[in-house]
This record gives sequence, C-alpha cells and structure tokens, in this order.
Amino acid sequence: MTKNKRTILQSVKKDILKGFKRLYWFSYTSFKYYYLTLKFIIFNKNISNFKISILLPSRERSKKFKRMLDSLIKTCKYPERIEIFLLLDEDDKEIKNYQEIVKNKNYTSISIKVFIKNLKTHAIRNNFLAKKINGSIIFPVNDDMIFISNHWDNVIDKEFSKIDYKKPYCLWISSDIKYRYLHCDYPIINKAWYEKLGYVGSEFFNFWYLDTWICDLSFRSGKFLVTPNIKVDQLSANKLDEEIDSTYLKNINSDKADKDFKIWTNTVNERVKESLKLL
Repeated sequence: MTKNKRTILQSVKKDILKGFKRLYWFSYTSFKYYYLTLKFIIFNKNISNFKISILLPSRERSKKFKRMLDSLIKTCKYPERIEIFLLLDEDDKEIKNYQEIVKNKNYTSISIKVFIKNLKTHAIRNNFLAKKINGSIIFPVNDDMIFISNHWDNVIDKEFSKIDYKKPYCLWISSDIKYRYLHCDYPIINKAWYEKLGYVGSEFFNFWYLDTWICDLSFRSGKFLVTPNIKVDQLSANKLDEEIDSTYLKNINSDKADKDFKIWTNTVNERVKESLKLL
C-alpha cells in the first residue's frame, strides 16, 4: 500500500509499529553488547589477533581507491596484518593508475593483491575475492569509503574476541546511518560465517543488497554484534554531488535497483533457510 492510499489510522499504526521495532532492536543490541563486554571483562579472556581480509571490487575510481587507502594507513594500528583484494574489470581505463598506487611505498606495509577479471555482479565479484583470502575476518568495502576511527583493526580484535569466533558471527560498524542498530552498510563477517553459507553476498541480485542480505540474516539468526567503537564514512554520490562519476551514473541509470527490489521481496523463504545455517 502506498503512502497516499493509507488512511490516517493506518499511517498511525505503521508509525507505532516502526517505533516499537526501533525501541526493541535498540534495547536488544545495546544490552547484548554490554552483556558480552562485561562477561569478557569478568572472565578475563584474551584478545585474539586476527588477519583481516578486505574485499574491494572497483571500477574507474583509482583516486577514490587511493583516498580509501590513505585513510586506512592513517587509522590502522597494525597494517601488516591487513590484506586487500582488489578486483578490476578487464576494460577498466584506470588499470595502470591502480597498479601505480599499489606500488607506492606508502602502502608497502599492506598486502594488496590485484585481480583483473570480468564478472557480472557485485556479489559474484565479492565471492570471487573471498575464495582468495587468508584472513579470519572478511570485510567487504567500497572504494568511496574512508576509515574514521583510530585503531579500528584493534577494535575488531576485541569485538570478535567476545564471542566464539569459530562459530558464524557478524560485526556491525557505524557509518552515516541514523539507526545503526537496524542496518549496517559494511557488515564484517568471520570466516565461519562464510564457510557455513559458502558465500559473502547472495548472487540472486544484479548489483545491490549485499549488505542488506547479510543484515537480514543477522537479524534472523541473532548472530551479530553492533559495536559503537568503529566508525567509517561513505562519501557517496547519493549525498555529495562532487562524488558523482561515470561508475555511479552507470549503476544509477540502469534498471538494476528496481529488479533487485523485486528479487528482495521474493526471497524471504531463501533468507529464512540461509539464516538457519548460521545457528
């Protein structure tokens, strides 16, 4: 039912239900975070050090890639345990620019592996990269993202040490979202999550919904933790005119968003089944 066709009573009812949903998930995620933190402190558990694998499909955005790298180097405590898997299309006009950036001495402390291969969708690209990883933590990112929090990698260690990392789990971090307990733009998963499902992103979709799928499985399984201690920002062309580029226009001017929304509404049963694998 569209907004214009709703009665006043229906609109009020919907707003009340939305309010209850926000209150419930705010309370649930806050209590869970502080409960696990207190439990960790009381039992004096050790903090594990994880190798972190960053997945980054990109296209004709070498300058944004460099900006993201600069923010990573500036804020990361132990860059030598970070590995970045960069995927470019074979017809990308900026391949040489990316390669020059990777060779830059400022980034030699990070392991950056570049793959040049044509793959159809965003999820397929991420899943291709996930097969190459050596890390225990899988962190899918975008090239228009920048790291804000200092020592975010150390925080990842602390948060995943609060749970049994041998079992599937997802860590939600903060970006420029009003209700960070309802959605995460950059959910971080452990290798156990990936191995249980066999993928990072669902390949049902044409481009969107990688993060939304992970978040939905998180809700349904309960296997997630919302941390207030890692902040990133997405310098998105949706919000900033100066960020508009050919890659953005190519995606936004296609019918992929409408197609993917229809796929999303028709895959509830699949999401239920997939979430059960995480239990």
